[in-house]
Amino acid sequence: MLLAIVISGTIQAVYGNLQLLGYFPSNHSGFKLTGGFFNPGPYAGFLVSVFPIALGLYLFKEEVVNRLQFDMENKRFLHVNTFIKYAVEYIPLIGIISIILVIPATQSRASWLALTISSSLLLVLRYEILKKLFNHLSKLKKVVLVTTVILIIGVSLLGVYHFKKGSSDGRLFIWKVSTKMINDNPLFGVGFDRFKAHYMDYQANYFAINGETQEALVADNTYYAFNEFIQFVVENGVIGVFLFISVLYVIIKFSSAKENNYLSTILKTSLLSIGVFAFFSYPVQILPIKLIIVVLLAALSKLGQNKIKPFINFKIGTRIKLTLKAFVIGGVLTTTIFSFKYIYKLNTGFKNWQLALNSYQYSDYESAIQEYEAAYPELKNNGEFLMNYGKALSIYKQDKKAIQILEKAKTHLNTTIIETTLGDAYKNIKQYNEAEIAYKHAANMIPSRFYPPYLLAKLYDESGQKEKALVMAKTILEKEVKIPSTAIKEIQQEMKHVITKNKLFN
Repeated sequence: MLLAIVISGTIQAVYGNLQLLGYFPSNHSGFKLTGGFFNPGPYAGFLVSVFPIALGLYLFKEEVVNRLQFDMENKRFLHVNTFIKYAVEYIPLIGIISIILVIPATQSRASWLALTISSSLLLVLRYEILKKLFNHLSKLKKVVLVTTVILIIGVSLLGVYHFKKGSSDGRLFIWKVSTKMINDNPLFGVGFDRFKAHYMDYQANYFAINGETQEALVADNTYYAFNEFIQFVVENGVIGVFLFISVLYVIIKFSSAKENNYLSTILKTSLLSIGVFAFFSYPVQILPIKLIIVVLLAALSKLGQNKIKPFINFKIGTRIKLTLKAFVIGGVLTTTIFSFKYIYKLNTGFKNWQLALNSYQYSDYESAIQEYEAAYPELKNNGEFLMNYGKALSIYKQDKKAIQILEKAKTHLNTTIIETTLGDAYKNIKQYNEAEIAYKHAANMIPSRFYPPYLLAKLYDESGQKEKALVMAKTILEKEVKIPSTAIKEIQQEMKHVITKNKLFN
């Protein structure tokens, strides 16, 4: 299983290298390198989830080979054993080289840290570097060595922070807002997978109270906390964290048999690598990484010597055993059948969603809405789907239905797109107060953006609220431009027209 994970990582690494060389396109218009993922972040996270496994298998290859090989004295297994030997030696080595070649190009600082820490730890544990080093050093030299290492780490972290300072500041701001969410929901959190449904409301509230601070320059629509530990506390509260730590402690604390210590080291270091990456990203939201975590935890639990074996002292009759087996088999078959049906329907829903997006891009809104309606039963709890659906309805002037869909979307996800579209829909049916609330909320979510205030100014102008229109128009003209664009120039020009029209232009 671990070799299979390494092979998958190697394939992704090679794929990424080929993208860099121009042989394959990436999956994101803004990045040349994404592997099989949608942007370089999750791609880098997957690679550093695999890397410690590859490095660990290579460093402990002798132990792995001895564990996997068949009876050495039996000549029938000679070729099989030879294959195992070369597979264990070269598959991880190829994985190590291919991942090291592509990781720098991802520009993912979290992955660099995870790879450095996990690799260093594996090397130290394998060759007992610290033990050998400290045995030959005086106290003074030990202090100097530790101090030097701490300084190097500190300078490195500072360099990593400044490498993409805007991105770093953005994460720090998200964590700052998230602490308010934790303060408001300390025990049970906001609910599992509910971070993206609540975060932008808290961000909007922050700017509504504090105004357009410097933090507004790094604020954006946010789906994740970019720190899995903070997000877990936000969603599940202190009680959820306690339960999670308890389960994790039990799994990791199980001591493995001495001959399996090397495997335990590989598994725990791999989890550590994912954990380091999780401090600055969202690996648990990425299915392939999530599967690796499950495999690692399952393997660790299997290594435990002190497993709990329920019913060990109970004797069960043959008839009861057969009955239990029948129930289990029946349950598994039933679950499998229903699962396949559900997956088939879900897959159909996603296909319809994609067709709807294609139709939307070609401005065929009627066809898009039909596809959205077909996908709705399967994707009615997907916030992003509902956002797209509501947007199409609003553009096609089905405003009342758009409002219904978008309000439902807000229970799963909230963004400036949802709020501005809600504002458009309310404005179209002349519910100006509700439109104003939606536009203001969108403007507070990301104060540096021009579009929500522009829509608000247009609302005031079209609804005859001239004074508010003038104030908003002047505010937009005085607004600092974060990234110059043609759209912003057009907005500014239109705001000048609003002021001129009301004969108050200076």
